[in-house]
Amino acid sequence: METLTKRIEHDLEERHFCVVFEDEVERCWPKEKLDQMEREEEIHAFAKPRGCNAFIYNSEGLTRAIFLPF
Repeated sequence: METLTKRIEHDLEERHFCVVFEDEVERCWPKEKLDQMEREEEIHAFAKPRGCNAFIYNSEGLTRAIFLPF
């Protein structure tokens, strides 16, 4: 999670958004342990204390999370 946090912070400083693709989402919030609703709730819970909103897109079984600052 620390590595992901640093990458998100870096991207937000440079671009004002950060897209996290399925491979990174899976490392932090694995499908085998969480159903989709739990996964989305945990991503939102991760984003909030870091000053971000998370917008989650699911397509063809793949999840992408877009982080934007408040």
